Amino acid sequence: MVRLQLRRNRVRLAAWLVALVTMFAYVASYYQELFPTKAALDDFAAVSNTPGIRALTGLSPAANTLGGAVWTKAWMTIALALALGVVFLATRNGRADEEAGRTELLRSRMLGVHAATVASWLVLACLCVLVGVGITLVSAAQGLDPAGAGLRGSSVLGASVAGVGLVGLGVGAVAGQVAGTARAANALGSAVILGFYVLRMVGDLGDGALTWASPIGWGQKMEPFAGDRWWPLALLALLAVVLCTVAITLEARRDHGAGLIAARPGRAWAPRRFASPLGLGLRLQRGPIVGWTIAVVLAAVLFGSVAEAMADLLDDAGGDTADLLRGAGVPALLSMLASMIGLVTAVFATQSAVSLRGDEATGILEPQLAGAISRTRWALERLLIPVAGSAVLLAVGGAVLGAVYGATVGDPSQSAAMAGATLAYWPAVMVLVGLAVALFGWVPRVAVPATWGVMAAMWFATMLGEVFGLPDWVLDGLPFAAVPYLPLEPFSWTPLVALTMVAVALTWAGVHRLRQRDLQPA
Repeated sequence: MVRLQLRRNRVRLAAWLVALVTMFAYVASYYQELFPTKAALDDFAAVSNTPGIRALTGLSPAANTLGGAVWTKAWMTIALALALGVVFLATRNGRADEEAGRTELLRSRMLGVHAATVASWLVLACLCVLVGVGITLVSAAQGLDPAGAGLRGSSVLGASVAGVGLVGLGVGAVAGQVAGTARAANALGSAVILGFYVLRMVGDLGDGALTWASPIGWGQKMEPFAGDRWWPLALLALLAVVLCTVAITLEARRDHGAGLIAARPGRAWAPRRFASPLGLGLRLQRGPIVGWTIAVVLAAVLFGSVAEAMADLLDDAGGDTADLLRGAGVPALLSMLASMIGLVTAVFATQSAVSLRGDEATGILEPQLAGAISRTRWALERLLIPVAGSAVLLAVGGAVLGAVYGATVGDPSQSAAMAGATLAYWPAVMVLVGLAVALFGWVPRVAVPATWGVMAAMWFATMLGEVFGLPDWVLDGLPFAAVPYLPLEPFSWTPLVALTMVAVALTWAGVHRLRQRDLQPA
């Protein structure tokens, strides 16, 4: 069973391992160049001690050292990503297999009730350990440990990430037994992990008591490169064991295919607005819409609250910073923050656009087309969600960013100015939506992975292209590169009109092809 789990998940396991370790390696390498002096690290520690940064990432007691700075930047992101990734993988190998009938088929052989479950857990536990080992080796290779401390800090760092990942495994295991569907299990597991994060956030902003109520807080309190505590790892491992034991007990007692919480029957009727493609689409996507709105607003508040302090910090940093920001001072930093809000909004728009293929694959589309709704009307109404939603998110994100920054410098006009700067990225976001629609129309079976692959490549090239020395023709060909870099650069309509025309052409190509081809369910 372990070999089967490895065979089925080999690509996902490798992707998570490489992505998380590579992310940490990049941050460690980049911070060595960004903060070459003790004065720059002291400035970073001062910025990190602001409430916004402390709430989002936690604060290392040694933030004025290279190891502490890297921890502050990378640890929370990597630990959360590993925990959530393990939740999703545990659901895929558990509740999703049960829904698909694969678990029942396996149990028809000479296997115990828990054989597939335990095999999946062993594989995912190994993933957590390997991520921790990889981060330890990278930290040691980058020389993040203080002089004379050996590899103690690097070892504690890797162990803390692995420990939080193991808790994610336990949470995912229990969620798969409690929820009756894979979607509900993923939602429940993610909510629990994010609840732990919020507890830690509130605790770090208060007296610290609630930090100890969160397993993520336990990992944080291991304090690599400072306190180097090992004993919180025992709490993380113990909680993971307890959760897995609970999951095993529930699996032995519940009916196959059922969850501890039964699915609620839906209403016998639906509101009239659900009869239209737009109304139904809004109902199906209300969770992502609310989630991305909260994410954009929180990001904007954080960016605005630390913009001035970050500008001073980056002015004292290494010489490559101006190249990364395409300028110097607050205007360059605000321009970069506006582009980051644009990138986050692009993820929402892409997720909404690829849902067209999801509806076709799951069979939701076919009953809608059985009535008087044409394929063109269905597609165009559904596309109103990413088209209008991304414009609203860009405007709100920019306005909040400008309002928070304006409040710190006493300039209320910044809200409108930054709303305009972020809205300038709307045509670039629409190009990505148009590409998703074109792939959906012409190559539906690979449309979803191809679209997300393009999105990931664009994120990498936009954020890190200069750092990794990508050719100029690649960087200049990115949709986001054509957008005026407001407020640093002057505004121009020409690139925005050109991007809009490209987006319209791609969308038309996809919708036109959808009218001609057969539906292709999964």
